[in-house]
Amino acid sequence: MIQYSAFRTWQAMQKRSNNSILALSVGANHARREMGQAPDPEVKARMLLNAVPLTERLDVTAAEATKIFGSAATDMAFLAIPHVMALHIELCVGTIVECQHFPGRIKKHRQAPGRWGVPLLHETVRFGEHETTADHLLGFILMLRNRMMHGAGKVTDDLVQAWKNLPPAAKTRWESLAGRPFTYTKVGLPPTLGWPEIMATLAVTKESAYEINGRVRGALTRAQWAEVIARDYRDSTAVGRRRFNAAPAGHGAAGHEVDRVVQRLQGHAMTYYRDLAMTPVELRAGRDAVR
Repeated sequence: MIQYSAFRTWQAMQKRSNNSILALSVGANHARREMGQAPDPEVKARMLLNAVPLTERLDVTAAEATKIFGSAATDMAFLAIPHVMALHIELCVGTIVECQHFPGRIKKHRQAPGRWGVPLLHETVRFGEHETTADHLLGFILMLRNRMMHGAGKVTDDLVQAWKNLPPAAKTRWESLAGRPFTYTKVGLPPTLGWPEIMATLAVTKESAYEINGRVRGALTRAQWAEVIARDYRDSTAVGRRRFNAAPAGHGAAGHEVDRVVQRLQGHAMTYYRDLAMTPVELRAGRDAVR
């Protein structure tokens, strides 16, 4: 696996999302258990809520606090699923932007990648390969996310049909991740959402991200990857920026100084692009290409 800049950003944010969701889940379940065991729920509700700054401004009864903690998983799903999808969309955009440095690698469209429709982003980062189970599930999650953001979270006929149209393997995968199928009472009401759907979304986007990583690896030549590494090093480190930008293109560091820069590029390549096993000759050519 390689870790180009957009993928590293996604990794860091995905991990942060995982940790935050875990913390919220633990907190909500702990609070609900504390409320259920408290001899005086009113006192316990004030203690739990007042532990967070500014919640003392809320006038919440014990019954209301119990409802808050009980609905935390559902409410969190309406926040977390769009957030996790946004991180994935940003990975798609970053991957396309990286590939657009090389003419002909990405089909041209009028607008910048950040303005493309999400289905077009997903199609582009498949690089012509067939849709996988993760791809099919992403289409469903995208429609679910759109209902959350633009339709008050209510189930629509289109959303129901999107679930029904999923290939059996995709439905089975979702159910194995969430522990249940997509569940709803009726069209026009919110679906049944909670920690299972959040965790399933995290898992699906992770699977898709790793698939994109594998696809983009094969989509670029070794010479192009050498340019990616050089550009990544130049733009992501203070030393890299100073070495690359200190002189106009075609001038500047020479001799032993060039060798030291190549050594730094080798270190960067070993850290984030080890699987490519780039040679010093390739890295030097990549450096020269992006100066």
